[in-house]
Amino acid sequence: MKHRIILSALALAGVCSLSGCYFFPAEEELLEPPTVAVEDIAYSTYTAKSKTIEDKTTATGYVVCKSEYNAGFPESGGTLKTIYVTAGQFVEEGDLLAELDTGDLPYLYEQQKLIVQKAQLAYNASGSANDRLTLEMEQNTLAEYERQLGNSRIYAGMSGQVCYIQSMNPGDTVTAYKTIVKIVDPDELCIQYTASNMKSFPLGQEVTITVDGEDYKGKVTKTPTEVEEGVYDDYPAVLKDTKSTYCEFSRDMPSFLSVGQTADITAVYASHENAVVISKTLVKTDGDRQYVTILDENDTKKEVDVTVGIENATEAEILSGLKAGDRVVVR
Repeated sequence: MKHRIILSALALAGVCSLSGCYFFPAEEELLEPPTVAVEDIAYSTYTAKSKTIEDKTTATGYVVCKSEYNAGFPESGGTLKTIYVTAGQFVEEGDLLAELDTGDLPYLYEQQKLIVQKAQLAYNASGSANDRLTLEMEQNTLAEYERQLGNSRIYAGMSGQVCYIQSMNPGDTVTAYKTIVKIVDPDELCIQYTASNMKSFPLGQEVTITVDGEDYKGKVTKTPTEVEEGVYDDYPAVLKDTKSTYCEFSRDMPSFLSVGQTADITAVYASHENAVVISKTLVKTDGDRQYVTILDENDTKKEVDVTVGIENATEAEILSGLKAGDRVVVR
């Protein structure tokens, strides 16, 4: 039996060798890889324009008065009796502005004047050292009453217009030297601008002052470090300001100006009409070279060297290398 199995296996092997291994599948023909048509690359472009370009700076300032007077009480703890003026009112130097409630102090003051007169008569009659000391004591008391009365009233230190009144009611307690009434001269207004970077507005720079949508010519007359000679000689408060830039109107100021009103200040350093202008971000730099990438008339992308003129925060003037209508590649 064993011999039969061996013979059968040998016979099967022989058949396979003669038949070419018909038991295995035929090898498949290799196919060419699929081909994909390459589409045209789409570029995003910016078209160079012919327009006016300006290098300018604009900032927001406020209308201020070069001459002002801040009136306040010299001592704390007093009780407000009344404020005699209203905002917008014109006052003369020396006018009474506000007063504290002093109770019976005016009566005590008048009585003390009589006491001093009596003490003076007694001393004149006797000439004694005791009457002299009594007279001095009564005079000191009168002087204290006068001081208290003087500190209970504030007066206008200049002629002008009331532009500010502290919000207070009768009976409120006052704080020493806190401004109760502010007086300004409405004919002495200018524009004040305060910011960390003042280099944008050099001394003498011509500016446009815009108030309520109307433009007026002006000039920078003071910076934090420089001042135009003679302009502010009569205004020590302005001269002491080392944090602000001041602008004066070149002609008559608007009649509707008021202290605290906002005003835009615009300085134009350079301006060209019919300039070739593109977005500033499209200009590339490689060392000393400046260039842009464009699409030519055949839609071929290429680099071209350019010369840049005026630049501002968003745009650049191209003096050479581009013309209006050229397509500059954005990406």
